[in-house]
Amino acid sequence: MRILTWNINGLATTLQYYPWSQTKSYKTLLDTLDADIICLQETKIQRSKMTRDMARVPGYDGYFSFAKTKHGYSGVAVYVKQPLVPKWTEEGITGKGQKIHDDPELVSFLQSLSTDPSALDAEGRCIIMDFSAFILFNVYFPNDAGEARRDYKMDYHHTVRKRIDDYLKQGRQVILVGDINAVHEEIDHCDPKKSLKEHRITNFKDLPHRRWVDEIITPKGPLVDLCRAYHPDRKGLYTCWNMKLNCRPANFGTRIDYVLASEGLKPWFKYADILPDIMGSDHCPAYADLHDELPQQGCLADHMKPNTVETSAILASNFDEFSDKQKKLSSWFSAKASTSKQTAAAAITTGSPAISLSPSAPAVTATTVTATSTSSITVAAGKQSPIQPVIPEANLTGKRPSSPASSSSSSTATKRKKSATPTLSDFFTRTESPSRGEQQEEWENDPQTIQQQIEAFEAIAVPPEEKEKSRQHWSTLFKPKPVPCCTVHKEPCKEQKVSKKGPNQGRHFYVCSRPMGPQDDPSGDYRCNFFQWKH
Repeated sequence: MRILTWNINGLATTLQYYPWSQTKSYKTLLDTLDADIICLQETKIQRSKMTRDMARVPGYDGYFSFAKTKHGYSGVAVYVKQPLVPKWTEEGITGKGQKIHDDPELVSFLQSLSTDPSALDAEGRCIIMDFSAFILFNVYFPNDAGEARRDYKMDYHHTVRKRIDDYLKQGRQVILVGDINAVHEEIDHCDPKKSLKEHRITNFKDLPHRRWVDEIITPKGPLVDLCRAYHPDRKGLYTCWNMKLNCRPANFGTRIDYVLASEGLKPWFKYADILPDIMGSDHCPAYADLHDELPQQGCLADHMKPNTVETSAILASNFDEFSDKQKKLSSWFSAKASTSKQTAAAAITTGSPAISLSPSAPAVTATTVTATSTSSITVAAGKQSPIQPVIPEANLTGKRPSSPASSSSSSTATKRKKSATPTLSDFFTRTESPSRGEQQEEWENDPQTIQQQIEAFEAIAVPPEEKEKSRQHWSTLFKPKPVPCCTVHKEPCKEQKVSKKGPNQGRHFYVCSRPMGPQDDPSGDYRCNFFQWKH
């Protein structure tokens, strides 16, 4: 059995990447990941925007948690491959509204936090599942977005640790997967020296979220870092890259996505690794494989088979809009409505008695809708036009029909009014007096006048070569400046824009177009330090 975690950075946009862009199928996506429990973070979707093919993937059960305060933000999901099913599910990390909400110790702990517990659950960051053999935590931890969110971030970390410790005290096994948004060791960072300088620290772990990771992972904590357990000295084991700086081609990233398991489950695990070749996000998946059977432990599937299954409010098949009980659109167009439409059509062409298209619609009488008489049939090009139903205006408006005499007199009055109205061309009709025309003709035929006009034109005429020279001069002034080349590689630079808030937000600048990599690399194949503002 395989458990996989992946920060997908937008579930709705993932299918735009190869190879899923060829099929546009979520089933193809999940089948390619080849896991029994697929935990996704940062889905960035809201329930109203979900599609049925996203929610009801054949062969999988989808569980979703959405951000409640900010649409298209955060969010986690778990796809469980059938026939595997959790015993119960829980949304959020605080346990509020769940079976343990009345735990006095947990209530006291939540009250001691500086963050409102409801705010911790408002961003759709956690799904907890009981698979009988273990409790699974799929968590998208808050990132380190400065002082304003630091208390929120660490309160969230501490609450996760509290919940895990509580289950371990109960004798349960725990698996924590997700984007923890924290680097554990220097080996998990592409440039630890730069990180020390940026955070103004001398010890790499001297940050609250890094200390939290160090204290929950063995030997200090209760959980085993499975990827490091199978690759203790492997460098470049990164799961996240800065896509704006094009760091992925050079594998210049960090490891912030983990699969952590309590030590009691260690005999069941046989391997763990990452999948850096999977595209579609600025992260790559990490996974861990479990043995299907152990000699003295038996079959894993038997240990994960629940004796009872509670109804899950976050299971997509239980959503009203995706439920099997939902009526199809075609069910609203019953045979009775179809029969009514046919009856209405017959009434229009034959003048039958009153009919009704629906129980709530008013009856349409034969006197309201009648067919045209044969005298109104027109003949054109030897073909007779079909009889068209006519709806008299008087019957639709409720007004008394006018008499033929009044209609005739009204038409005559209208024609008179139109004939008296000036047309648009009347305002632009130009009339000239004969004396003006004779004078104009005399001027045009005067030789002296013609010669004066020729001399005036020659005086102001510009030679063709001067015209071309002027055109080139103006085109040079308005031509954009060429893209500069970096000083090291002598290659055209890449234009970027400052997105960070501050005095330079929105300004454009040039940097080396090569991918970001280690600055001390002797090959020099990575980005140099060239920088220039665009003027």
